[in-house]
Amino acid sequence: MMDSTQYIDPFAEQCNYYAASFDKAYDEKDWGKTKCTIDECEKFVKDKMTYDYAPIYYSLGTSYTDLAKYIPEYATEEIYERALYYYRIAIELLRAKELNNDKFMPYVKGIKLPLFTNYANALSHCERKLAAIHFYRSSLIISNGFKMAEGNMGIALLSYGSLVHDPGHQNYLHYFAYNSLKSAIEEGDSHIPSDVKNYFMRIINGYEPEYRTEFLDKPLNMPEYSMGIAHEYEYRRWCLHNHVFLNPLNDLLVEHSSFAADTLQLPSIVTSISQTDIPIYFGLFNQLKQEYIYARYLFYRGIEITDQPHYADKDTYLVNLYDYPQYSIRVESIKTSFRLLYSLFDKVAFFINTYWQLGIKEHDISFHSIWKDESGHGNSKYKHKRLEANGNSAIVAINWIYKDFKKEFGDSPLPELQRLKSLRNAIEHKYVKVHSDLLYPIDKPYVDDEMTYHISEADLQDYTLELLQMIREVIIELTLAVHIEEKKKYNSFGETKTIPHLYLDDYDDEWKI
Repeated sequence: MMDSTQYIDPFAEQCNYYAASFDKAYDEKDWGKTKCTIDECEKFVKDKMTYDYAPIYYSLGTSYTDLAKYIPEYATEEIYERALYYYRIAIELLRAKELNNDKFMPYVKGIKLPLFTNYANALSHCERKLAAIHFYRSSLIISNGFKMAEGNMGIALLSYGSLVHDPGHQNYLHYFAYNSLKSAIEEGDSHIPSDVKNYFMRIINGYEPEYRTEFLDKPLNMPEYSMGIAHEYEYRRWCLHNHVFLNPLNDLLVEHSSFAADTLQLPSIVTSISQTDIPIYFGLFNQLKQEYIYARYLFYRGIEITDQPHYADKDTYLVNLYDYPQYSIRVESIKTSFRLLYSLFDKVAFFINTYWQLGIKEHDISFHSIWKDESGHGNSKYKHKRLEANGNSAIVAINWIYKDFKKEFGDSPLPELQRLKSLRNAIEHKYVKVHSDLLYPIDKPYVDDEMTYHISEADLQDYTLELLQMIREVIIELTLAVHIEEKKKYNSFGETKTIPHLYLDDYDDEWKI
């Protein structure tokens, strides 16, 4: 039976005009024309923040990354900030409820595929491997045959696999990286330019022949593990599907039972022979993990569908103001999860200050202060070290996450994740009114007036999940950063020193009561 749906292009005519202008300039490698078109386009689109102009913002983001790729003086952080800014506007505009209509779908999917992929490429350039993989996955969920996303995801997984310290994780990540790249260059696909195919092939050929024949080219037999029954099974399935286990393998597109556990741990850490006690870093990391896991579980419990109020909510006298706010233990669980997750940024900073010996006083430690070289106020100001990348790609990634909260991108008056910061401040200090999506819909994502912060429950859930995934990214990048530093430390000894190993036992599940 033929589909009789009449498809409609929901985007403004000017989107096609500017897309064609940028494409022509790119094909001719006329970067002067690209810059002129950017200037014209930015003037035209200024203050046009509606979904029908989303493709123009995509074109702007892509054109800025083209300039950074082909013109050396444009390969700067500022250019990538502008590119990220425009990609994110496009993504945000495409979330408009009006676009959830079958008659628009081919056009919406048509822009999302290259948008998610190019945005992921820009994130990957900024060393945000996990965030990049998330958007490559998003492209492949829309179309599992989109080869540009598949190939670039392979490169991101290869980079990821080269940084993790667990040998099993390394092998799995390289296996999926290699096979993603192979699939991307399959014969018969005409959507990948020949130079890109050749690049993917060079990456594939970089693997040792023996490793390829003995492992990468063979079927992968992944052992099955029990995910429990009933409530435990549903919880672990939800974590797998949302990619929120502290486990690098949960970044893969495949959702397998063997990835359904929080296996992430710190690498081996070299200490002085005179240090007889266990380094504090392992205890700090245990606490980081436990608080993340608790916040994740609180969120999960808060979004569970229920047809009965919690027993702790019964016989609680509240006044009905006829504005349909959500008052319940369930909603408070989501808000508490958000607060706990947000607090982990500063807990990560505490770990960083300790491990990298930045010298920040305890009461001044924050996710903000570790990037500065001075803390305190007035006469109490003092100098200290700041966290520097020094060739550590994971620190670069953490710094780009920090920029999302603190730095203006492009012409944006607010950082990309200002809405998360605003919600956190409101939950801590103001009256947050969570509204029913059906009974009291809110047109905007949130309304923050003088006394009350209004947000729908759907947006509260979306923001909390976004924060959950971001905190996971920070924690995993933290382990990668430590691993890179420990490799530097180990390599600095050369072959002149023997380093004895002290093994630590596992903390048994039976003790977690």
